[in-house]
Amino acid sequence: MGERVPRAERTHPEWFAPPNHGFAWLRMIGALVVIYGHSYPLVSGNDMFPPEWPVQPDHGLLMGFFAMSGFQITGSWVGDPHPIRFAAKRVLRLWPPMLSVSLFVALVLGPLVTTLPLAEYFGEQRTWGYVVGNTGMVTLRHQLPGTFASNPWDGSVNGSLWTLPMELIAYAGLWLLLLVGAARRRSRWLAVLALVVLVVVDRRMAHAPGPDSPGSLLSVPVEPLLSFLVAFAIGVVLRLYPVPRSPLAATAGLLALAAMPMSEATAFWMTLAVSYAVIVFGHHWPARARVPGVWVNGSYGVYVWAFPIQQTLVLAGIGNQWVLLALAAPIAYVVGTLSWKFVEEPTMRLRHYLAPRRAPSAAPADTDAPPVDHANERGDGPTTEPIGPLPKVPVEAPEERTAPVLPRVPPSGGSREGRRVPESPDDPRS
Repeated sequence: MGERVPRAERTHPEWFAPPNHGFAWLRMIGALVVIYGHSYPLVSGNDMFPPEWPVQPDHGLLMGFFAMSGFQITGSWVGDPHPIRFAAKRVLRLWPPMLSVSLFVALVLGPLVTTLPLAEYFGEQRTWGYVVGNTGMVTLRHQLPGTFASNPWDGSVNGSLWTLPMELIAYAGLWLLLLVGAARRRSRWLAVLALVVLVVVDRRMAHAPGPDSPGSLLSVPVEPLLSFLVAFAIGVVLRLYPVPRSPLAATAGLLALAAMPMSEATAFWMTLAVSYAVIVFGHHWPARARVPGVWVNGSYGVYVWAFPIQQTLVLAGIGNQWVLLALAAPIAYVVGTLSWKFVEEPTMRLRHYLAPRRAPSAAPADTDAPPVDHANERGDGPTTEPIGPLPKVPVEAPEERTAPVLPRVPPSGGSREGRRVPESPDDPRS
């Protein structure tokens, strides 16, 4: 039995863009909202929301990224359940943009803005530790010697990167889960079990004494990691099970969230409501809002490049959050689009060499897999799900990615009835 879709989607398929296009739009909007979320902290040195609040709105935005990522990456596995190809596609999606921004910041921007003599800057162990640590992704470094030290935000070079190790951990966990057969119809209860376990552990952590009691795993803070993994797992379950996608229910959930008092229960409801809503609205993105993929595929690049752009503008004397937003958003958008065209798209084309040798219309080898929603079949999206024609292999997009918000750097398609939906380029990622 296929996935149940809302009545409007069945009777008026022409109203909606392909889901991958909707996800790409949502990720781009989210990445631009992240720039807004960082603007006040970067000019003031203060958090936008009190850290003691149980409900952190910026985390809600991040949960949407993780939910889309879990949904689309699971679709990628359903379309091609091969462990090696799956892992290679994840690496090709997440790592090149991260590496390119880290190298640029350390070797080009850093020397331009550091207060140290160049010989001393390049002789510092911290300079090369930044490159090596960020290349490893789970061993992030956030500072370079002498850079942005006088800025209000603690001298951090790229505070946005802190969610990417979490994206990588989510990918690894899903890989193990799918390896034991969680995408098969008779075993997909394993995905639900994993979600329940994550919820239980996350809720226990939320009630543990002390805000930092869970500590960190390498450079990854454990408490937000668990919350984002819950959102990621919700996306996985929504992909494997035919849960109805109701815009009315999604809107009601968000309105209820806005009306709820500040509490731990509200924080958990935020995870559920936001995760469900982004999946629903991605499937109901209006067809009239479709644009060429290149204009919305660059959200991952926007996310990883915006923070150093904002820090540089603050160093240049911008001290008003709205002026910072007005300047940084268009610059980050252009740089993110260039990242898509010259880093992400070319590296994802390498997936052509990983393509399974079968006709595009051939059914997946695992006949026990859940029904395939072709509109998302190859939708792995990292932090942004690419749209638009690429090679035969669909391309994943920035949805897997992850992409993120203002948290302070931790201290130390197929067819809808009657309409054929073009395959997305092999698709946050996070």
